[in-house]
Amino acid sequence: MPQISFASNNRQFHIELNERVKQYFKEKNMSQRGNAKLFFKAIFMYAVVLSCYTVLVFIQPESALLNIALLTVFGTFLAFIGFNVMHDSCHGAFSNNSNVNDVFGYSMNFLGAECRFWKVKHNVLHHTYTNVDGVDDDIFKPPFLRMSPNQAYLPLHKYQSWYMLFLYGISTMFWVFWMDSVKYFTDKVHTTDLPKKKLADHVSFWATKLFYIGFYIVTPLVFLGFSKFIFGFFFFNFVMGIVMSVVFQLAHVVEGVDYANAQETGVLAIDEDWAIFQMKTTFDFCPDNKFLTWSLGGLNFQVEHHLFPKVSHVHYPAIRKIVIELANKYGIQHNEFPSFWIALKSHFRMMHSLGKPNAIAA
Repeated sequence: MPQISFASNNRQFHIELNERVKQYFKEKNMSQRGNAKLFFKAIFMYAVVLSCYTVLVFIQPESALLNIALLTVFGTFLAFIGFNVMHDSCHGAFSNNSNVNDVFGYSMNFLGAECRFWKVKHNVLHHTYTNVDGVDDDIFKPPFLRMSPNQAYLPLHKYQSWYMLFLYGISTMFWVFWMDSVKYFTDKVHTTDLPKKKLADHVSFWATKLFYIGFYIVTPLVFLGFSKFIFGFFFFNFVMGIVMSVVFQLAHVVEGVDYANAQETGVLAIDEDWAIFQMKTTFDFCPDNKFLTWSLGGLNFQVEHHLFPKVSHVHYPAIRKIVIELANKYGIQHNEFPSFWIALKSHFRMMHSLGKPNAIAA
C-alpha cells in the first residue's frame, strides 16, 4: 500500500469535535452503539426478505405484476439489510457486545459476499483514505468507470454517465462471483495486502459461497424452473445493485468533492488533518428526510459517519448539529445536498465530467 500521511498541525477542529461528541453521549447517558429500535429494525428487515423469498419460491403467485413487486421489495430490502445491519455491525457500531456485532456482521455473507474482505476494503481503506487514488478501492472501477480525475482516461468513458446504471445493477453479481474470488486468491484488496488467512477464514469464504448457491440459485431453480429463476435472479440483483451503488456514490463521487493521488509515486503527504480531509471528500444528502434516514441506515449522513464510524447511525442526526456548529466555528465547509434528487443529478454530472479527457485532477 502507498505511504500516506496527514498533517498534524491543524487538528484543533478534530480534537474539539471528538470532545463534544463524547460529552454529548455522557450528558445523555447513552451508548454510542445501536439501541432496541435498531435491533427490531434488523429483525423486521430480515422478516420482509424471508417473507418475499417464501412467497416467490414456494407459493409462486400467478400475477406477473405481483411477482415483479415482490422481487423489487426483495432486492431493495436486501440492500437495506446491508445499510442498516451489516454496515453498523462491521463497524462495531451495532451493539456494545462485540460478539453480537460479529454475528450481525455476517449479514454481508447472507448477501453473498465475505465480510472479512469488506472490513478491510471499507473500514480501513475507504474510511481512512477517502477518494485517494491508489488506495480507496471504492473509486477504482477500471476499465469501464472513471471515478476520479486522477485516473487514466479511455474513450469509452465518454459514455459512462449513460451506461453506469447498468454496471451498478450487475455489481452485486460481479462482487459475489468475481471480486471476492480475486481477493481470496490474491490476498489483496486493490493495492493492500490482506491479513494472512486462518482456517476460519477459509471456512467462512467457502461456506458463504455454498450458501449463496444453495439459497439464491439451486432452491429457486428447483422450485421455479429455469426461465422464472433466471428472470427473478437477475431482476432482484439488478434492483439491489442499483440501490446499494447509488447510495454510496452520492457521498463521494459528486461535484465539489476533493481527490488525492497516491498512484504515481506511492508516497503522499496530505497537507491537512484527517478530519478536515474527510469533510472535503464527503457529502450528506437530504438529512431532513426521516424515511430515507431510517431505510438507508443513516448513509445520507455520510459526513458524520466518516468522522465517527464506530457510532451507530441512529445518532447521526444529533451529531450532525455538533459537526455543523464546529465546522462554522473553524470556517470549514459542511457539504450536503438538500434532496436525494439534487444529489443524484450531481453524481450524473460528475460522472459526465469525468468522462472527458480534460477533467481537472486535484
